[in-house]
Amino acid sequence: MADIVFRACAENGFHDLWIINRLLGKHSIKQGWGHSRFARSDFDVKVLADFLGVPNGVADIERLMYRKGKHGVNFFGVEISGIELIATRRISPLSLREKPFAKAIWSIRSLSFDPRTKERLLDRCPECSSVLQYRIAGDICRCTRCGIADFRDYPQALVEVDDVDGLDFVTNLIDPETQSVCRVHDDLKNFGTGEIFTLATTLARVIQTENSGGSRRPSPTAESLSLAGSAIKGWPKKFAEVVEIYAPNKIPDQNHTLDSSLYGVTAELKKVVRKELATVLSGRTRNYDVKSQARRAATRVKFWSSPAVMEQASKMGLPVIDVLALYADRVIECPDRRYAERLGIPSGAPPMDFAAFASHRKKVSGLVSVLDAVWGSKSSRHPWSRVMEEVVNKRIGVSILSPSSKNFLESAYTADLKRIRSICEAHESAVDPKAIVNVREAKFYLRMGTGDVGALKGQGYFKDDIITMEQIWRFQDEFISPFEIRARLIVAGVKPLSVIQIGARLQAAGAKRTLLDLHRYHRDDGEQYLFSIIGK
Repeated sequence: MADIVFRACAENGFHDLWIINRLLGKHSIKQGWGHSRFARSDFDVKVLADFLGVPNGVADIERLMYRKGKHGVNFFGVEISGIELIATRRISPLSLREKPFAKAIWSIRSLSFDPRTKERLLDRCPECSSVLQYRIAGDICRCTRCGIADFRDYPQALVEVDDVDGLDFVTNLIDPETQSVCRVHDDLKNFGTGEIFTLATTLARVIQTENSGGSRRPSPTAESLSLAGSAIKGWPKKFAEVVEIYAPNKIPDQNHTLDSSLYGVTAELKKVVRKELATVLSGRTRNYDVKSQARRAATRVKFWSSPAVMEQASKMGLPVIDVLALYADRVIECPDRRYAERLGIPSGAPPMDFAAFASHRKKVSGLVSVLDAVWGSKSSRHPWSRVMEEVVNKRIGVSILSPSSKNFLESAYTADLKRIRSICEAHESAVDPKAIVNVREAKFYLRMGTGDVGALKGQGYFKDDIITMEQIWRFQDEFISPFEIRARLIVAGVKPLSVIQIGARLQAAGAKRTLLDLHRYHRDDGEQYLFSIIGK
C-alpha cells in the first residue's frame, strides 16, 4: 500500500504526501507514509480507496492493508510481527530494471536483499546519500531528494551463502510471489508460516549476535538466515546441531540465547522450541578416549555437563576431545572435580596457568606460530595433546603475542620447530578414531568454516551424518589445502606465499580441485607442488 500511495501522489501532481495526512485526518509525519505507518494507523479505508480511484472500492485494496491479527499484522495472508515492517524505502535496482514497480517484501526488516534476485537492497541514494523515504512523492526509480540518481543504474552486490535452499526456505515463508509450499517437520506443521518465519529470523539474529561477539543483536545477515533456515528445515536434527554450535558454555546453567529471545513467537511454539533446546543442552552423549592411546578405553560423557571444561578448552584453543587427554595424562588439573571423578581422572595435576608464559606486544622475529608448526609437520593425526604437554611443561618454549583477542594456541609462537617436528614424527593423535566430534571441533581439525563443514555433511561425506575422528583423518589423507601447504613451507624455512597465491599456483599447475569447490586439492597434486619448491 505504501508504494501505491507514493506513486499515486506523484502521478496526480502532489509534491509530497501531505494530502494523505489531510484525507485521513492525521498529523504531519516526518517519515511519511511507509509500510510500518500503514500497519499501525487506524483510518477509513473507503476514503483511501476513493482517493486512489480503484474501480471496486475497498475490495481492491483490502488485502494490501496489513490488517491487525491476533499476534501481528497480515502480510499478504501471512501473519507476521508488526516490527518487521520498516518506515523507510528500500529497492532492488536489478528488479526495477526488469519491472519498474516496488515490492512490499523490500520493507521486511529481516530481509536486506531481494528474495528472487538475491541483490542487496539499496536504502540510500548513491548520489546524495539521502535515506530513501515515503515523504516526498516521485518516480520510484529515482531519488526524490536530488532527482539525479536513477537507481537502475546502480546495481548492488548479490548475497552469497553456503546454503541457498536454507535462505529460500525462510523467504518463501512470506514472499507473495513464491508458489512453493514450505514443508516442515510434524512438530511444526500446526504453526503458521508467519510464526515459523519469526522463529527463523529470531534464530538468525542469535547466530549473528554470537558471530559478532555477543555485544548486540544486529539485523540478521543472509548467511545467518540461511543457516537458520537450514536448521528449521532439517528439524529436529539440524536444529539441534546449529543451536549446539551457538550455545553458551561459560556460565553454569545459563539458558540458551535463543530461549531468552523467543518473545516474538506464540506460547505454543515456545514450548516446542524449549523442549528441543532442553534435549540438546541436557547433554548429547559422545565418545571420548580419556585414558590414553594404549588403553583405548572410551568413556561416555555429557558434552554440555561442564561449563568449566568448555571454558578452559576455549581459552586453550583446543577441542574438548584433546583437552580431556591432558587431564587423563595428568598434565593439567581438570577444573571440574566432579566431572573428572565421573571420568575416572585422578587429581593432583598442576592447574593450567596461562599467565606463566612470556608475552610480547609485537611478534618476535624468527618465531613461528605453534599452530603452523604442527600443521606443517604432519598431514593428519596431529598429536595436539602431546605438543601441548611439552608446552605446558616448558620443554617447548613459547611466547604469547599480547594483547590479543585470540586463544592461547592462536597467540603462541615458538622457535622450537625441530622439537615440534620430532614429536609429530614420533607420535600420533591420542584420540579414539571412533570418537564423535561436533561441527565446531571439525572446523578446527579440518581448518574449514562452519558452512564448509555443513556442506560436506550435506553431501553425505560423513557416514550417517555423524563426524568421527576416523573420517577427519581420512579426509586429511585424501586432500590438501593451501593452509597446510603454507604451513609446510614455513616449517621448511621457505618464505611462503599467501593462501590465495598458493591456491592460484596450484590451479595454474593443474592440481585437481574437488569437493564442492572448498579450496581442497588432491593430496598427490599438492605434494608434487611442494616437492617442486622444497624438494621433499
